[in-house]
Amino acid sequence: MTLPALTARNWPLAVAVCTFSVALSAPPLRSLIEQSMLWHMVIQMPMLVLGGWLVMGAIRNTAVPAVMAAWNRYGLTGFIAAQAITAYWMLPLAIDRAVVLPVADGAKLVTLLACGALLRHSVDRAPAVLQLFFIGYAIPMMIWLGLYFASVDLRLCNAYSLESQVRAGHGLAALAVALGALWLAKLLRRGIGTAHTSPAWGGIQSPAQEDTRSISGAPDSLSGRRQ
Repeated sequence: MTLPALTARNWPLAVAVCTFSVALSAPPLRSLIEQSMLWHMVIQMPMLVLGGWLVMGAIRNTAVPAVMAAWNRYGLTGFIAAQAITAYWMLPLAIDRAVVLPVADGAKLVTLLACGALLRHSVDRAPAVLQLFFIGYAIPMMIWLGLYFASVDLRLCNAYSLESQVRAGHGLAALAVALGALWLAKLLRRGIGTAHTSPAWGGIQSPAQEDTRSISGAPDSLSGRRQ
């Protein structure tokens, strides 16, 4: 099966995930995220990121990833932008605004979808060490925030009850552990060395490695000319 066929098969899933996650912000499903912090923070927000991730995977054979690669070398810019977006929507104030302000909720939809697309584009280009740096920071941050939501005695979000906040905290911590385990299992399965050099895993060679290879091959080419 060719790569274009695989990406074509990803479109129905990408559309389904994006449609459902966006529909949660519109009636009648909106009541779910208005009444439950778990639905808002642990279900809708991650699904928006997943939707952006799937869309970027579905268009990976188009010109869009190549255009983005010009400013997202090694995935560094994408990781930084995605981390900033994620950190903002974990703030209680931002969560409250998304519940009561339609404009803020619309911004949430757009930015989290973009966050997923940036993450996919960055993972496809970043070596394992760079992935470890950013993901190794984001996962513990999510776990800490989830445990904080679950253990604090104060309502951090005015839109939700303390009980809903506790459930969301437990869910966020569990989600973070699951995401970290999935990424680590994938990395270990393919091997750190393969992750650094194989385009299939998103690893790339540094300019220094490419220069070394070209220099080491120079004598052979010169000797061939002399013969």
